Amino acid sequence: MSIVSLVKCEDYGQKKVDEAVRRSLELIGGLGSIIDTGQRVMLKVNILNADRPEKAVTTHPALLRSVIRCVKEVGGEAVVGEASGIAYEDTERAWQVSGLKKAAQEEGADVINFQKVQKVENPKNRMIPTLHIAKEVLSSDAVISLPKLKTHNFTLFTGAIKNLYGCIPGFRKKELHRLAPRPEEFAELMVDIFSAIKPKLAVMDGIVGMEGDGPAAGSPRQVGVILASRDLVALDAAASYIIGYNPLDVDITRVAAERDLGKANIDEIEVKGTPLDEVKIDDYELSSSINVLLKKAPGFILFILRFLAPLLLKVEPLVDPLKCTGCGACLEHCPTGAMNMASNYPVIDRKKCIKCFCCQEFCLERAVGIQYNWLARKLQM
Repeated sequence: MSIVSLVKCEDYGQKKVDEAVRRSLELIGGLGSIIDTGQRVMLKVNILNADRPEKAVTTHPALLRSVIRCVKEVGGEAVVGEASGIAYEDTERAWQVSGLKKAAQEEGADVINFQKVQKVENPKNRMIPTLHIAKEVLSSDAVISLPKLKTHNFTLFTGAIKNLYGCIPGFRKKELHRLAPRPEEFAELMVDIFSAIKPKLAVMDGIVGMEGDGPAAGSPRQVGVILASRDLVALDAAASYIIGYNPLDVDITRVAAERDLGKANIDEIEVKGTPLDEVKIDDYELSSSINVLLKKAPGFILFILRFLAPLLLKVEPLVDPLKCTGCGACLEHCPTGAMNMASNYPVIDRKKCIKCFCCQEFCLERAVGIQYNWLARKLQM
């Protein structure tokens, strides 16, 4: 049995968050059983882009402060790191706007923008035989993932494991999306990264999550929990269950469990603290991507739909010219070059688009939405 702690926390008042984080760690045996005195501990936050904390896009600075304090209390050296999906020159702004740099520095922790890489052989993946992971991550004595609880239009759910994608510096992420364009392929890649990094712990910010078209264009949703576990697979399974997913429908969680890297079956997870069903949300708005719609299809037509989905179901990014400022961020982050500024706003080449929704993730103006055809809308109901 894997253990996941679940502690209620209503808001981001620092005292409340401190108490909830400490309790969540006590329930899984205490941070002292995971971190030794003098160890350098990399805290991997989630900074997708330059959004304020209340947007629920990034790890909240109050949670980061609490974890830094806990690391210092057991004699560890806390370091905070990230390689956000945006360009290096914009990363500093993201650190500032999210409030995470200020929180880290005020708590006495160094902040690192991942840039140096170390090659890691990945022989099980023929398409991606070598991974380029941040050197600072691999050289740390321990890695702790600090994810935000969010939906995700490409992977359905983004949690402790998906947060590790930020350990791939710069625009290498864009190339990996191109090499692993299907959700199942990307899940295999994410589990490869997870296996290479071997984080010792995850503490999830589930006080306010994101619902709908996450990980950036959705809406904040009060959940009121903090989760912690040494088993990142089990933590992601529990968190996705709370918001209404079958954990095994989330490809990253399923693949990680199939590789015996953790438990994804709720029946094999011991939840300490608050019972799962006490905080489960029945009306949480899940991602509306084609991957979700396929899982909603009746069983007797699911097999056919998997082959005909590209023809029958249309769930695609759509640019709103009235909101677009022409900044070009979506073009910069498109892994297949499917967008061009042929007009005063980006135009999408549907033949090249792999529906990864990176364009939507990195649009701070929320000018990239989603369009559905008739069948896709019916399956949403």
